[in-house]
Amino acid sequence: MGLKHRFGQTHYVLFITFIVTVMLFLTVAYLLFKFTIDRSLEDYKMIYAKDQTQKIAFSLRTQLEPDRLPGEMADWLEQAVNVYSMNVRYYAPNHETVLYDSWPDVQELERPFTVSSPIYIDGQLIGILESIVDLGDDYNLPTMSFFSFSTLEGGVAILLLCLAIAICYILAMRLSKPLRLSSLQANHIAAGHRETLISETGTAELKQLIASTNRLVGDLNSQEHWREQSMQDLTHELRTPLTSMLSRMEALIDGLYPANEENLNRVYAEIYRLCRLVDDVEKLSEAEGAKFQLDTEFIDIRNLVKDVFENLIFLAKAKDITFNLHTVFIPCPVKVDSDRCVQIITNIISNAIKYTPVGGTIDVGVTIEHKDMITIYCSDNGIGISEQDLPLIFNRFYRADKARSRDTGGIGVGLSIAKALIEAHGGTIQAESELGHGSMFQIDIPEARLPQN
Repeated sequence: MGLKHRFGQTHYVLFITFIVTVMLFLTVAYLLFKFTIDRSLEDYKMIYAKDQTQKIAFSLRTQLEPDRLPGEMADWLEQAVNVYSMNVRYYAPNHETVLYDSWPDVQELERPFTVSSPIYIDGQLIGILESIVDLGDDYNLPTMSFFSFSTLEGGVAILLLCLAIAICYILAMRLSKPLRLSSLQANHIAAGHRETLISETGTAELKQLIASTNRLVGDLNSQEHWREQSMQDLTHELRTPLTSMLSRMEALIDGLYPANEENLNRVYAEIYRLCRLVDDVEKLSEAEGAKFQLDTEFIDIRNLVKDVFENLIFLAKAKDITFNLHTVFIPCPVKVDSDRCVQIITNIISNAIKYTPVGGTIDVGVTIEHKDMITIYCSDNGIGISEQDLPLIFNRFYRADKARSRDTGGIGVGLSIAKALIEAHGGTIQAESELGHGSMFQIDIPEARLPQN
């Protein structure tokens, strides 16, 4: 198992892959080279045979007589055969009678090739000289020795092969180094040490993989931080009503308080408060994970803002608030979850109505202030938010109105929910306010490109 794991490592896999590739390349190169050499040898042998045959025929032309090969010429021809390294056969003009023959057994030749050269003297055919060579034998001609490999060349080939193996190993180690380092860092993170991220090194694809992994680690850290913070906040929020109920129930059991309708209603109010707390926390949890659950569609955000405005106009009239809607006259396409956006805008405008005094003014609008961004705003001249509270209003369970009882209001997660949902849509939310002079909330959502029909 250990050996299998070892050779399954990236640098060994790359090394084996490189070696196999190099060997295949060298094998193909050798076969091509050998094929080329064989073809060259064949061409050389045929040219050599023709040339040598012509030389022997030229030497014989002035000395031969028709139908006869003198003894001294037979000796001379024997010497020529040895000098020119050729196997020849000399025929009479009828090309049947053999006057001289030094041919080997043709059946023993792998690929016989013959060259015929007629010999004429004064226009009369004296004889026919034929030579034969074996194209399949690389060493049947002494002049072909330069095609064979020497011992030195074999040593050079072995040296080059060793060099190729070394280069393949170094290259495999170099290419696998970023993967090995990333694997070690990933194991370190998996062990619970998520304070550091993986270094982005290696090829473009590996860098992209590491960047995605780092984003996942960042999301995991955010989720873990949210879980810890939520548990702390939730514990803090639960402690007060539970302590109150526990004390009141003990007093009722001990007979310190009478079990009348008033005391029971107070216990009921605390229980109802706990139910609302759990419900709000559930909404916050959904909002924090909204980017995985959004059901988006292409809409004109002006129509959605108008619908919310008309749904809340009666609340504004009940407080005699001047309620104005301002929108641009061009389409404002966005790709959003309509239900979530209604929830966000309703929360912002409801808060404005709640904290604007009787006779105040609220302006709601849609505009395009930045390129590729649609802006939704809600401004009022209500009680405003202090400079100290303003940076904290989007925190969980935070309420700028410290005097407001939790029995009459929420637990401070409305703006946290709105912020989480806006960020899930790729947008932002910000607030500007001055205590005693009102507030202005601004939501920016990316403009969408409508699909072409």
